[in-house]
Amino acid sequence: MEAYQSADEECVYATVGKTKVIDHDYPGLELFEQSFHLRWTHDSKIVYDNKKNTAKKYQTTKNGSLLLENLQLDNAGTYQATIYDNLGNHMKSTVTRLCLLVPVSKPRLTHTCTDSSVTLRCDVGNPVNVHVTWSRNRNTLPGQTGATLTITKATLKPEDSYACTASIKTSEEKSDDVHPECTVAVSKPRLTHTCTDSSVTLRCDVGNPVNVHVTWSRNRNTLPGQTGAALTITKATLKPEDSYACTASIKDSEEKSDDVHPECTDDDSSPVLLFGMELWLMVLILAGGGGLLLILITLGCVCRSRRQHKRRLEEEEEMRLAPLTHPTRPPPTKGPKLTPAP
Repeated sequence: MEAYQSADEECVYATVGKTKVIDHDYPGLELFEQSFHLRWTHDSKIVYDNKKNTAKKYQTTKNGSLLLENLQLDNAGTYQATIYDNLGNHMKSTVTRLCLLVPVSKPRLTHTCTDSSVTLRCDVGNPVNVHVTWSRNRNTLPGQTGATLTITKATLKPEDSYACTASIKTSEEKSDDVHPECTVAVSKPRLTHTCTDSSVTLRCDVGNPVNVHVTWSRNRNTLPGQTGAALTITKATLKPEDSYACTASIKDSEEKSDDVHPECTDDDSSPVLLFGMELWLMVLILAGGGGLLLILITLGCVCRSRRQHKRRLEEEEEMRLAPLTHPTRPPPTKGPKLTPAP
């Protein structure tokens, strides 16, 4: 807080709006009753004189101390009390320098979060010359006197309360107790699905799955008991007109996915087979060993062609040699018919 009025003398502090009594430091003056002359001045201007009938700007106590009520900033300055006896002899003079402080306002406690810590901030509004202390569960934290307090998330407990107290020389105010919490805003989920021969699995992708609560709905009606990141539906119960959605929530943050109508085609669930093996596996095999396979096929074709050519030559040679190995006899000729002798 800023102290209004500066001087070489040490200040006597008071708070704006409060009451202050400035002593003249002459004990027992009240015993003299009216047999003394008391004069008070403020910055050399007379503000009280018990021997004059002029209107008094200030009041005094019974012993003559100056009474200042509802202090304002213009009340700061140098006050002097001068005491004389009835003969006008100077008895005592006292000088007091009054410095006024604007009262500290009630602090407002805020907090910000990072991945690993929480920082509490004590906002006092007018922080000049304000002393700040911190407390946890209403117990003062030793050595914590700055405008901020940092706590690691590992030590932060939901039941712990924190507060700060701001004080100046003449006033003190305490913030409300707070229970700092850190939440992460959940992003909008993305809904995907995969198919098998008999079922469909929906997956709710929330991006940051830590401490996220997931619920499911069909045709915008919540499905009881379905709280996991995946939802499996049998194809027997899947209808084209049904829409599905998931909702992800973290404490005060909640987001819902778009509605989707999951569909499955035969290609989604039945693998394409080639020679009794899945197509992707055959492609992989041929891609890796295609050169060797081509060589084997070529050698096989060459060997088969040579065997067929050799067999044809053998058949032609056998047909050429057959007449020499088995000669044919000419058919008998017919002669004159002989008549047997008598």
